[in-house]
Amino acid sequence: MITDHAALPSPKLPWKNWSGNLIHNPPNDGADYYAYPTTKADLQSVLSRAVKTGVPVRVSGQRHSQPPLVAADNRSAWPNTKLTTFLIDMSCYRDIYPDGIMLGPGPNQVTVNPGVREDNVDTFLTANNLMFKTATAGGFFSIGGMTAVDVHGATVAQPIFAETASAFTIMGPDGTETTIDADSPAENGWHPLQFVRVSLGGLGIVTRITLDVAPRPCATSLKGATRRFLAADKSSFVAALKPMLSGPTKSDRMEVFYTPYAAKVGINNFLALTWDEVANPTPRTPNQPVGSASPCALADKGDFGAPFMTGLAEWGVQYVRASQLYNDPYNVFEFPPVPTSGFVAIGLDDIEKQAKAANAKFSDLWLAEASQVMFMSYFVELPDLADVGLGMVWDGLNAAGSIVAQNGPFHLAAPMEFRFIRGGDSAMSGTYTTTPGATFVNLDLIGFIEAVPSASYPAPLLKYFADVERIWVAMGGFPHNGKMYGFYDPAGAAGSFTGAFNPAFIADLAKRRGERLQAYAAYRKSVDPNGVFLNPYLASLIGA
Repeated sequence: MITDHAALPSPKLPWKNWSGNLIHNPPNDGADYYAYPTTKADLQSVLSRAVKTGVPVRVSGQRHSQPPLVAADNRSAWPNTKLTTFLIDMSCYRDIYPDGIMLGPGPNQVTVNPGVREDNVDTFLTANNLMFKTATAGGFFSIGGMTAVDVHGATVAQPIFAETASAFTIMGPDGTETTIDADSPAENGWHPLQFVRVSLGGLGIVTRITLDVAPRPCATSLKGATRRFLAADKSSFVAALKPMLSGPTKSDRMEVFYTPYAAKVGINNFLALTWDEVANPTPRTPNQPVGSASPCALADKGDFGAPFMTGLAEWGVQYVRASQLYNDPYNVFEFPPVPTSGFVAIGLDDIEKQAKAANAKFSDLWLAEASQVMFMSYFVELPDLADVGLGMVWDGLNAAGSIVAQNGPFHLAAPMEFRFIRGGDSAMSGTYTTTPGATFVNLDLIGFIEAVPSASYPAPLLKYFADVERIWVAMGGFPHNGKMYGFYDPAGAAGSFTGAFNPAFIADLAKRRGERLQAYAAYRKSVDPNGVFLNPYLASLIGA
């Protein structure tokens, strides 16, 4: 039974995602549109009621996804909104008691319910001398959400998080459950795991997920560190990164942050966070679970996703956001008396501080708080992790950095970030590849925004993101399914831009995905022929 479930927020309240670019108001005719099932029988009952509404049924987790995968923004339609989406929140769903996590079925495996958060599982793994094969920075995403899109980690030799999942139990539109694993039969050269990993919520309601995990004999089996370095051009960047990725000094897990401003004045412009697996550590400090809040208890308070900054930091965000529109990133005479480049430097300091605090607790879930931002995140396949491949990484960073290091209408107020990820075969992932052992870089841009639809973001921000996105797409990049993308029409004039998820961009993206998208769409239709789990945005993504 659920022991931490009190009174969840009224299903008559608006649903909104973490970044606030999507707010979905309830229908004003009083129709139910949001449910919090707690048991399998409860979920089946809710699903039956939802199907009868005749509108798409979508699942909600920790609300970090920025595309309208769960629900569309309907602020412009309010107060005349009719029921268009039935939402099912899995924060309190349990069929594994008491906490939604258990060991097995095999060695180095755990099985979880989808509403359980990454930090919950991390606590459980640490208590059992285990760890994730690949982990994200924060831990406040639901496991269901992490496997529904192509969330990536920092482990260089591991794929996206979804590809560390080896089995899924999915409830179909009629309430029956099916388990998809390695023993499920393939059809037409495609295996169902290729579709249920990064399913985009289109195949049904995931009720259980089995994750393959790794041993962690003791706390000191994973050693975290931070390092700053200066790389002012491509050759120095390649020279700095190569030993971090190969040879005796390579790191197993790595996130790297970059400021395009510091090199101009000869200051270290890169911050690397690294974690290395240590076979025989000295001392052998016992594993120390950090502890985490229950997602159900948090949902009771309407608390979802990453905690926002508070106090003085929260007050200062308005100035950071405004600084993006400074004409000169180095101008110290504009108000407030901190240039945009200074805010990025402060950001690097804060990241390093948070990482060191997590390392002191033997944790790689270092991100403790965040401000309201939007992300554009792209995966680019690399030919190698040597001169040519790392040169491409520099080109991707420089495409964004060279613009904002000049006088102009928009400047980044947060560091850029990149990570390396092993490619995989999930059909709808940005890291899909047919090259065995291929490595991708993930390039990440951050913009500070208010809680408005993306079309209402400042025009200089939208143009900047469109300009950079054109370059990343030309490099062969594919977008992260949980972030913002599509800031331009591929057939539009040079320099033109739009709000995120431009329909023409989405259509062109479907063409680029080609056969793998067609295979996903065919499988999706076979398990959901009436389109119960197909909303308009997902339909546009797959050309349905």
